[in-house]
Amino acid sequence: MERRIKQIMADVLDLNPMSVDDSTCQDRVTSWDSLNHIQLVLALEQEFEVSFEVGEIEAMLSYPDIRQLLERKLHP
Repeated sequence: MERRIKQIMADVLDLNPMSVDDSTCQDRVTSWDSLNHIQLVLALEQEFEVSFEVGEIEAMLSYPDIRQLLERKLHP
């Protein structure tokens, strides 16, 4: 799952997948703007066949946030 998340983040945010780690966050990635945030959310929803609520989308500010949220959704 982590590899898939990193690849999606890399594709949407134009990053090297190897550079996506626990320090990857919205404040540190210049390409992570509001439009790319929505594209990231949509790509994650499609890949993992889940849907996020508004509060969850707003809380997805870093790679660890996204990973933890998906772990809760996929393994309740």
